[in-house]
Amino acid sequence: MNDATKLTVINFLKAFTRLLVQSNLYKSDHPQVKEAAEESVKNANLFFSSEAAAELSLTLEQGRLLVNGAPFLQSDKLPNSLLNVFKKLNMDTMTFSREITERELVLFAQIHNAKERPEEYLKNNGITNARLQKSVYTKSSPSAQETPEPQKEKKTDVHGEIASKNFEQGLQIIVSRLTPDEREQKELINTLFDKFKTEVEEKINKAVEGIKREKTKIENDYVRTEAVVSNIANGILTIDKDGNIIMMDGEAQAITGKPLKEVSGKKIFDITNIENQVLNLASEIRSENAKAIDKEIKTKAKEDLAKTIKNSTALVKNEEGKIVGAISMPTDMAKIKELEKLKEDFISSMTHELRSPLTSIKMALDLLSREKLAPGVSAMLNTAIRNSERLNSIISDILDFSKLQSGKMIFKLTENDPREIAKNALDSMKAWGASKNITLSLINEGNLPPVHADSRRSEQVLINLLSNALKFTPAGGRIQISVDRGKNSLSNFVFFSVRDTGCGIKKEDQSRIFEKFVQAASGEKTGGTGLGLAITKAMTVMQGGTITLESEEGKGSTFRISLPVFRQQADSAEGIGPLEKKAWWKKLFGI
Repeated sequence: MNDATKLTVINFLKAFTRLLVQSNLYKSDHPQVKEAAEESVKNANLFFSSEAAAELSLTLEQGRLLVNGAPFLQSDKLPNSLLNVFKKLNMDTMTFSREITERELVLFAQIHNAKERPEEYLKNNGITNARLQKSVYTKSSPSAQETPEPQKEKKTDVHGEIASKNFEQGLQIIVSRLTPDEREQKELINTLFDKFKTEVEEKINKAVEGIKREKTKIENDYVRTEAVVSNIANGILTIDKDGNIIMMDGEAQAITGKPLKEVSGKKIFDITNIENQVLNLASEIRSENAKAIDKEIKTKAKEDLAKTIKNSTALVKNEEGKIVGAISMPTDMAKIKELEKLKEDFISSMTHELRSPLTSIKMALDLLSREKLAPGVSAMLNTAIRNSERLNSIISDILDFSKLQSGKMIFKLTENDPREIAKNALDSMKAWGASKNITLSLINEGNLPPVHADSRRSEQVLINLLSNALKFTPAGGRIQISVDRGKNSLSNFVFFSVRDTGCGIKKEDQSRIFEKFVQAASGEKTGGTGLGLAITKAMTVMQGGTITLESEEGKGSTFRISLPVFRQQADSAEGIGPLEKKAWWKKLFGI
């Protein structure tokens, strides 16, 4: 496997891992899920083409990841989200066929959350181009006996007789061996000729029909493609086999900021200095470490043109598979990026601007609460303090969700005691529980291993769940946190459960409880953004865990999260070596 193919595999692993995470955060039709699935299929197809392979198999064997049976890298350098699929399903190999579709990949990414067995899940969801196996290897028994080669029959004299004859003469010799009667021989030959003629005509007609259908299909595809291209809003940029620009339409000229006569015959790199940036980006992509990749690309033309061209370019190959050029259909991504950045900056600025005066208000209210006040004034002050805390919680939710969506929330995964995480979360909520006359308790199973998690974020997850439980549990109720290894004490996860005796959640609302801006608990409506459980799920998944819900209306709810056991997980990936000097199209695509 050459370096270019290795990069393709790593790009596939990155896209597929992102799909595993996104499909747990969002619905299957969410743009980020679709983008991850599309990127995964694109890289899988690149692998199939470069290796002339019918399948892409990922195998965990003896601490290594094998790709189609060949060692690729150490398994402890894989992302936890990908490792968890192998561990949770108790499988050694996942295999994707050449015909794998984006729909099948999205459904496959959700398999580790399915309640039925993996093979039943694949069958029920119509996933035919992905499968799971315990192993892809079968060792031959040393005592197995080789099957003897069948002995070739000794040629009779008839072989030598017909070897130099034409078809009709050879047939005459064979028929003469069947019967000495010349009249009968003639009838047999005529019958065989008629049968041969009929079968040949049928095969020719069938082949001609197939050719006609293919011709019609090609003509229809051409008409459809021509109609799409002629009405497309994006710019079209055509490049020859040497990387020279040979054609661009008006929209492409508007995006690049240069007319065709100025750039015709020039290299693609002459209109944007993406060569070094693409090489640097490709080098960073090869690493599996947690360091953020610099996404900025400087250009000589419009902002972000380099990345736009890179992401919208397809290679053109001839029948022998040789690259003869490329075609690019860039969109004006600069405007889209600018709008996204404005949105992120607005949310971040708004939350910080609100938090600064709120901190002063809270301090002033705290000072006032220490003074002796009249009963009526004291009640109003307590209301103001509660509302300031509520506003602070809302701002924190919005800020956390904004960080999660933009990928700016950092998780410091280290070795942590799960009992300490649960105890700290419970202690921070005891005062609220006492004020509502609700009993909070903690049960720890013995011999719990450490977890690989961010202790502060994990405590925040449990605090969010406890906060919800306190909101919807009436006075005199009970809330219990339990920490255990689950049904299988040898599993690779530690489980935290938050069980309450509140109003519960309706069955029809349970499927959407982790969505944004949703409050689906039965009973009286409470305040809040509706982001708490969405943030809770995102923080759990980003640490390699899962979250589930069991609830019965009128009897309470149980939220159960899992966090991976600490096993000296590595943060960096095995390097592939320096990039050699490459063709223009490899530089453009970063392969």
